[in-house]
Amino acid sequence: MKKRAILRGLAAGTTLLLASACEKVVTLDLRDAGPRLVLEGTLADDGQPCTVRASRSTNFGESGAVPAVTGAVVTLSDDAGGLETLAETSPGQYRGRTVRGQAGRRYTLRVAVDGQTYVAAATLPAAVPLTGLRAEKTGIGDAIGVVPEFVDPAGRRNYYRFRQYRNGRLNKLLFVQTDEFTDGKANAAALGGVASGGPGTNEADQLVTGDSVRVEMQNLDPGAYEYFRTLSQIQQSNPMVSTTPANPLSNFSGGVLGYFSAYSRRQRSLIIPVL
Repeated sequence: MKKRAILRGLAAGTTLLLASACEKVVTLDLRDAGPRLVLEGTLADDGQPCTVRASRSTNFGESGAVPAVTGAVVTLSDDAGGLETLAETSPGQYRGRTVRGQAGRRYTLRVAVDGQTYVAAATLPAAVPLTGLRAEKTGIGDAIGVVPEFVDPAGRRNYYRFRQYRNGRLNKLLFVQTDEFTDGKANAAALGGVASGGPGTNEADQLVTGDSVRVEMQNLDPGAYEYFRTLSQIQQSNPMVSTTPANPLSNFSGGVLGYFSAYSRRQRSLIIPVL
């Protein structure tokens, strides 16, 4: 019998929820537990260089820091001839200098560890303007949610990930959605509605009048979206269990855990008014 896999150590957060007009069901293979290489690479269109975190997975119940993977050779290239080797700035943390994220450009990330090379590629999507952010009652008791205001561009598929901060604190209930049934339409989905009343709710994340809220909207490459979608699907299956029944779909070759995301990034803030 195969053991359940553990995803402790993923920097993306321990709990994710899917907020989408369409929820696809996939069958995920069970993975043996035990240390696995975890790679998390990000490159945005905000002028910052690529960053990569390399670590080893551990059992959920184990205490102590997540083991960092040092000495990896990490390179990033683009389809315009750009190429750089990322420097290890601290154990397991790698950072580029020269290659920047641009919409429409395709990027390839290679990580060489212990004689093996793992590869992921992503095309950075064009930004979708985040034109506003509003607060509203959710209908779940006194819960307050926030609605990112944007119009989905018609005629092209878009994949979104949202990160919500309350008074500077990241809400680990991350949200992903696609425009499969909302192509060309204005967004009407609140983020905090689920976060303030759904499974895995943390009291520290519940919004009240006077709170400062910041929402970051990312437009993702399909490969990164699949990673976050399947991870959120796994976590939703039973938010109370500490182990996961399967691994999310990585866009890295070689059977490692993690993802490489090239994405556009826009953000808005507001103070929660009296509602």
